[in-house]
Amino acid sequence: MLELVIGGVRSGKSDFAENRLKMWLEQDSQQQAVYIATSVAIGEETKSRIARHQLHRDSKISTCELDYKEQDLQVYLEQYNKPGQLILIECLSTWVGWYLSQDKPLKACIADYESVKNKFISELSQLQAKVVIVTGEVGCGLIGESKLMRCYADKLGELNQQAAALADRVTLVTAGIAQTIKTDTQ
Repeated sequence: MLELVIGGVRSGKSDFAENRLKMWLEQDSQQQAVYIATSVAIGEETKSRIARHQLHRDSKISTCELDYKEQDLQVYLEQYNKPGQLILIECLSTWVGWYLSQDKPLKACIADYESVKNKFISELSQLQAKVVIVTGEVGCGLIGESKLMRCYADKLGELNQQAAALADRVTLVTAGIAQTIKTDTQ
C-alpha cells in the first residue's frame, strides 16, 4: 500500500500523513512504524521546524534522519520494506532540493539525483510495507526566476507524477482539508 500526500507549503500535509500513520498503528498494534526524515538541520529556522515536528510525533514511531553522505532514501526504504512495517517518508521536496543544490555544476547534480531517484522509484514499485509519502505540490506556483528553481520544479513535478502513478491512493491537502484525488480499489 502506497499513499502519496501532496500539498503546498504549510497546507497541513505533514499532519495528515502523521495521522494516517497513527491510524494504521491503531488498526494493528503489532506493526512497526518508522519515520524517515529527509530534512537536514541547517540554520535555526530548519532546526526549529524539525523540533516542532519531533514534538508531535508518536513515541511508538522510530525516526531515521537521512544522512545523505552515509545512506540515501532508497537504502532506508529497502531496509524497512517488509510486511507488517509502516513507513512515513517526509518529504520528497527536501530530498530533491538537497541533490540539486550541491556545490557542483547543476548538470552533475541532476545526474546524481536521477541515479538515486531511479533506485528509489524501483524500490517503491516493489513495496511490501505500507508507506505514506509527503511531497510538495509545485504545479500551482510561479515559474522560477533561475535555472535551478525551474529545474527543481521540473524534477519534483516529474517525481510526484511517478510516485502518484505507483500510489494506491493520492491525497491532496489544501488549507488543512484533505481530498482524495486517486484511489485504487484493487
